[in-house]
Amino acid sequence: MNGPEVLRVTVTARQRLALGVGSEVSYFTDTHRYAPGSVLRGALAATWIAENGPPTTATDAATFRELFDGPIRYGPLFVTGTVVVPVSARLCKYPQHKKGCQYQAVDAAFETGTRCPACSGPLESGKGQVILPADVSLERITRTSISKETGKAAEGELYAHGALPAGTTLTGYIYGRAPWLENPRRLRLGGRRTVGGAADYQAAPLPPAAAEQLPAEWPGLALAAADGPPASPGDGSRLIIRLASPAVFVDQAGRPSLEPGPALDLGGATVERRWARPVTWSGWHAASRLPKPDEICAVAGSTYEISGPDAVLRDLAERLPWEGIGLRRNEGFGDIRVAYRPWRPPALVDRQDFQAADTAVIGWLRDLRALSLDPAQLRWVAGALRELQLVRELRPSADSEQDTTAGLLDRAAAEGFSGRQREGLTALFSQPDAQQLRDLTTLLLADQPAPAGGGSR
Repeated sequence: MNGPEVLRVTVTARQRLALGVGSEVSYFTDTHRYAPGSVLRGALAATWIAENGPPTTATDAATFRELFDGPIRYGPLFVTGTVVVPVSARLCKYPQHKKGCQYQAVDAAFETGTRCPACSGPLESGKGQVILPADVSLERITRTSISKETGKAAEGELYAHGALPAGTTLTGYIYGRAPWLENPRRLRLGGRRTVGGAADYQAAPLPPAAAEQLPAEWPGLALAAADGPPASPGDGSRLIIRLASPAVFVDQAGRPSLEPGPALDLGGATVERRWARPVTWSGWHAASRLPKPDEICAVAGSTYEISGPDAVLRDLAERLPWEGIGLRRNEGFGDIRVAYRPWRPPALVDRQDFQAADTAVIGWLRDLRALSLDPAQLRWVAGALRELQLVRELRPSADSEQDTTAGLLDRAAAEGFSGRQREGLTALFSQPDAQQLRDLTTLLLADQPAPAGGGSR
């Protein structure tokens, strides 16, 4: 199944981005750690009105509706390196007790276990936390009103809010194309727009070949660090999906629900197990200057095991990453990806490695996954990549590289590879440079599950 035309969106904050959550504690308003699709959609709609005026004519109204109330879907934007912890993940409750605990997880969607694989300590469930990379920290801005009588801070009028810092870059997708959306422009994202929110927007269409890989590659988002590329829905009798953004579900009576409905969302398939948490979502409709009604959503990271006929599951695995799931999908709700292997925390990999890894490295990692290598073979490949890296760093001559590359698969330890695997590895070994080999090796090791019997990776 071919997906829709897709725009890859990059937004760079020129000022702080206050993406306020609905609830407040005392005088402090927190911020989302990412830009929801509704924020991107609202900012673009406000810019369109600023450029063209209110859509009062029939032509303008039709254009506006097609852009913002039609089939185009606005996905969320994430800082590169962001991690969303699935609700199905069970993490060590006391990760400081033993080195390696922070790299371990038991994914209840695929595994059983009640103790940490590294220290045998208790586990606690993931909550759909959105964790920013180590080099990005939220800022806290505090302000007060000034009393006209005293010229000092007014009593009881202290306000504070969180914000993403200026200079932050977020990436994501718009599913669907329109010429107006492809022009670079300045946006105002989130709240506090008299003193912040300015950001540079760019969008470029993805080539068809790259767009085909989108269900497996989410920009900036490490939602399922160990997931492989879409191939078939799991074991042929079930499908595991995870939410990359909150989703709005209702039952057949229209009441809020925390799981997709068989008829409304799943084409007759059913949810066998779910790992979900509720979150209340509110918003602001800028055109009418009225608050949107609160929605009870399933939090990002909620995970579902779906069962049904193989043909239905295959259709869902192909279709849902493009279309989303649930209600209000054009606002960024209901973004999903299909999970094929247990989730593992990506803490083992330095954030700089993820940011430095270019598109070619990600493509080579995907090619390795497609070769269906077993754990022992993957460890051998990691060692071979290290050897090639050293050769290209220390003896960067064409003859030495050619001799090493040709001899790797002639060794006795490589006898177990199939013809297809040998062909794929031969093509791979000749391409990356030393830096790319280092990035590929690091990502490959982080992609592997913990060894049996516990211990750190």
